Amino acid sequence: MRVGTRMKGRVAIPYEIPLVVAGALLGLLPLRAAALPPPELVLLIFIPPLLFEAAWTFDTAELVARWKPIVLLAVVGTLATAGLAAAGVRALWGVGWNDALLFGAIICATDPIAVLAVFRRVGAPAALAAIIEGESLINDGIAVVLFGLFAATATGHGAGTPLAQLGRFVSVTAVGCACGLLAGALCTLVLRAARSPWIEAGLTLAAAYGSYAGAQALHASGIFAVLAAALLLNAGEHRARSRRVVARFWSRVAFAANVLLWIVVGLQIDLALIARQWLPVSLAIFATYAARGVAVAALMALLPRPQRPSRRWRVVLVWGGLRGAIAMALALSLPLALPGRELLIAATAGVVFVTLVVGGSTMQPLLTALRLTHAS
Repeated sequence: MRVGTRMKGRVAIPYEIPLVVAGALLGLLPLRAAALPPPELVLLIFIPPLLFEAAWTFDTAELVARWKPIVLLAVVGTLATAGLAAAGVRALWGVGWNDALLFGAIICATDPIAVLAVFRRVGAPAALAAIIEGESLINDGIAVVLFGLFAATATGHGAGTPLAQLGRFVSVTAVGCACGLLAGALCTLVLRAARSPWIEAGLTLAAAYGSYAGAQALHASGIFAVLAAALLLNAGEHRARSRRVVARFWSRVAFAANVLLWIVVGLQIDLALIARQWLPVSLAIFATYAARGVAVAALMALLPRPQRPSRRWRVVLVWGGLRGAIAMALALSLPLALPGRELLIAATAGVVFVTLVVGGSTMQPLLTALRLTHAS
């Protein structure tokens, strides 16, 4: 932990990037196949603590103040990005809608951890950070639900008509949120009797994993369950010392999970596969950035002028739409019998690698050029 902390403080670029690169290089070794955990295990181990910590520490006042751009980007923007990216790769690759929609669902969720680390270091506007983080909190769950629907359709187990698909989407999301609210409410009741801040920290950890596992057992959204539980607990009343201890506990848990997760993500990026599929991967990267750019530009233009992010902010919203662990885990969980599985995995790995390494490492110069740092 100490070594990672020192690295985090000294490296000029986000510490996640060298971890991903190191993991990708380790993936070239023969031990790669043995070192890779199943995608479902990646989601189960890492997503609950990372998502809970983000929601626990999220400034709900900023969420309320910026709810319009957050909801537009997280809901409409995620669906639009998935659809636009799918249309793009269908035209560029010449594949069917099943594979195209699967790719759109896989890459529509953003992973802003590296971007937010840069924001904190250079003093970027807090409101802009809130929009990016708020969007990510919600769109992870939407991406996973979309992926489940499209994967079922591609394997012949879909819900049928578009209306039935919509109903399934709503029910999975609603049941997940209900599980999270129930877990959060139960945890709140127990917290009132707790006398030690560390017991409270342990209870919140149980709420994170319990809400996720409970929702998954009901075939609902575990991500929305964790989000609902964390936001409910975040909004509750806590003793000042307890909140400090719990916040410190989650900060350490999240950092440890981040270090391990980004190495795992790097291991999942098969550089040899990307090299073999370099042309479709390049086209997929272009389609991903283009879809993000169109979605951000079109949706932000719908907001009233006083609430509309500036052009400089919109540039950051587009360039800061990095992809990460959720995308890789979804791609690797594709059915083995799916004909286009290798291409989809290669394209996803390429998008994740380029957006993280290029987008993450150039974010600070971009913020400086746009005069969005505390020194500007």
